[in-house]
Amino acid sequence: MPRRLTKDELDEQFEQFLKDSVSDDSVDLGGSAKSSSVRDSLGRASQKPPPKKTSAAPVRWWQEEEDSEETPGRGKQSQGCVELPTAEELMRPIRPDSMDNTRGFTLQPNEKLYLQMKALQAQSKLNEEAMFTENQRLLNELALTNNSPRTLGNVGCVAHIQRITQLLGKMQAAQRTEERLVKEIHRLKQEKQALEVDLQMMSKERGLAKAQVVYTSGDKSFELQWYAVNQELLDRDSARLRAATADTHKRTEQVEKLKMELGKRVNQSKTKERAGDAKRIQDLERQVKEMEKILRHRNPNSLPALIYAAANTSAEDGGAKSSPPTQTRALLERCIRRLEAELESRDNEAKRSLRAMEQQYQRIKLQYEQEISDLEQRLTQKHQLQTGSSGVWQAQVCSLQQELELLKENHQSRERTLQAEVHSLQEQLTQQAQSPPPQCSPSRHQRQAETALGVRIERLNQELSAKTRSVQELSRTVERLQKERKTMLCGPGPRSEGRTVGETATFPPTQDEKDYQPTAFSVSHISEVLQESEGLRLRLEQLELQRDKERVVLQAAAAQAELRRVQQHSAEQVSSLRADQQRELERLLTGHALAHSSSKVAELTNQVTTQEIMVQHLRDQVKELQGTKDALAVSKLREDTLQNQLTRLLEEQKQAKECHSPELRHFTSLERKIHSMELRHTQREKELQQVIGQTRLVVEAEQQSEVKRRRRLAQGKTRELEVFRLELDSILDILRELQRQGVVIPAPDRASPLRTNSHLQ
Repeated sequence: MPRRLTKDELDEQFEQFLKDSVSDDSVDLGGSAKSSSVRDSLGRASQKPPPKKTSAAPVRWWQEEEDSEETPGRGKQSQGCVELPTAEELMRPIRPDSMDNTRGFTLQPNEKLYLQMKALQAQSKLNEEAMFTENQRLLNELALTNNSPRTLGNVGCVAHIQRITQLLGKMQAAQRTEERLVKEIHRLKQEKQALEVDLQMMSKERGLAKAQVVYTSGDKSFELQWYAVNQELLDRDSARLRAATADTHKRTEQVEKLKMELGKRVNQSKTKERAGDAKRIQDLERQVKEMEKILRHRNPNSLPALIYAAANTSAEDGGAKSSPPTQTRALLERCIRRLEAELESRDNEAKRSLRAMEQQYQRIKLQYEQEISDLEQRLTQKHQLQTGSSGVWQAQVCSLQQELELLKENHQSRERTLQAEVHSLQEQLTQQAQSPPPQCSPSRHQRQAETALGVRIERLNQELSAKTRSVQELSRTVERLQKERKTMLCGPGPRSEGRTVGETATFPPTQDEKDYQPTAFSVSHISEVLQESEGLRLRLEQLELQRDKERVVLQAAAAQAELRRVQQHSAEQVSSLRADQQRELERLLTGHALAHSSSKVAELTNQVTTQEIMVQHLRDQVKELQGTKDALAVSKLREDTLQNQLTRLLEEQKQAKECHSPELRHFTSLERKIHSMELRHTQREKELQQVIGQTRLVVEAEQQSEVKRRRRLAQGKTRELEVFRLELDSILDILRELQRQGVVIPAPDRASPLRTNSHLQ
């Protein structure tokens, strides 16, 4: 293989050749000494070793080309044998960086760019080989022209110069294309770096988001666990508190009993003392009356007799006005304290039940969040599997590309027929779009849609049967609980039966018309009422749990449907992305072929390939339109069937509601009754508070009036005692005066005033 010449050697040989060809007016065709000297010089130049490197800065080949173009002496000289830097040499400093950068890249767009870069490298290698062969061919032609006799003279030299200029133009075009490729490679590297930066930012953001989600989920789970533990502790404390309150109630009842016994004893002792005092007062009054009678008989118009008559009338009026003190205050206070304690206990129980329900809701919510996170992880794993399978798909694409390259020649002959077929298909498509769709036989999509519709109908029928069974079970449980409630109400005895019969007989049609009866629960014990309320509360909790379970089942079904819809949507997106990638790859191939074509035949082949790609694209569009048309018809049919099925299911649901309406109405009426009872309870509490305030005011007023009355009575008694003392003094003065006068008084009459006087003293 001959050694390639450098640019300097080629310049020297070309200048020598021009001098030899121009200086001779008549060329010696038989082979002159000059031609032999030229051949010898060419041979020596070809055998000469490459020149040593000088100390001057190396001049690039494109700079030398510019200098050669700017030099007026040289003009358009022959440079067919110039040593050009190959694409391999240009790509050598770029390749390690590109390999290092693309080694860690796994995303599909970067893989596409990497494959494009590989294709460009292969194309540059092919261009290098073609240029090398062209250079060798030119060298051989030059050697042949130098060795052959010069028969054409100056005309042949001019043609040869034109040939060389053409080759120089082609070489410059190749250099320009190579520069453009270098710029494209640089741009692709920049885009790759930008994509790497974006990928790193997105990965960092995803890591931060995952860390935030994990942190928040951990905090929530910890808080919920703490709430659950706190709820357990609160339940224990509430149980202890209930036991303590029960014990305190027992002790308070015992204390009240002891107080009542002590009060009874005190009242008995007071009654005994009052009886003794009453006897003494009666004796004194009898003695006073006897003395007054004696005085009235002796001197009826005296001043003491008149004062005594006035005192008797005032005493009778005061006795008539005095009223015994009321004893309802203690009873009302005890009732108020008992009602306040019951109200506090009810409030505490309601708070505890509400807190327990909230904790249960939070626990169920946490379970659902965990299930959703598991489903999301599964979905990401499926996406990763799909992206992993994209590598196999890429290999298949490469094999298909090779097959496409092999079949290009066969497709050239079929171009006209395909164009005619495309025109006919377009006409048919327009006719089908204008004319109504005929009744055609069911296609594969329709059969699939029918089978899917049948499966969905069966599944909906199964769900409907399950719902009907659950409704029947609920109705049976409601009936059973109603029977149990009736038995519980009828169980305590004949008194409760009579009371329940009376209640059912006088039960109002609405809650607003029911009057409050204070003796409604007076016969029954409070434990029976508590048991009944506890049973109703348990039943209500069971119904709420069952409703929550049904809601959970419905939510799970909705989540499954949403997951299926998301999977279908992702599959459609993947298929569309694959189609877009295929079209983009074909476009890049055609563009690359057009950019690197160097002859008319290559341009024509590229045009043919582009036409084939357009035809294939039009075929794909026609197929997609046909598929969308079939899918639209199937979706319309499916929508109609689903609408009919929905109306039928709504009618069945309405019929089921009508069939089970009494139980539901009874349940709703029970809820309304409970609500109305709570409202009445609150209203009654308000009324009791008002009554308590009024009773307190009345009791205070009565106490003040009683104190004033007793004060007036005490003042009146003191005045009467003073008057009585004055009368006694006057009577004693009269008796002493009678004794001085010598009047003899009988013994019994003398003893009674002395006894009265002793008692008074």
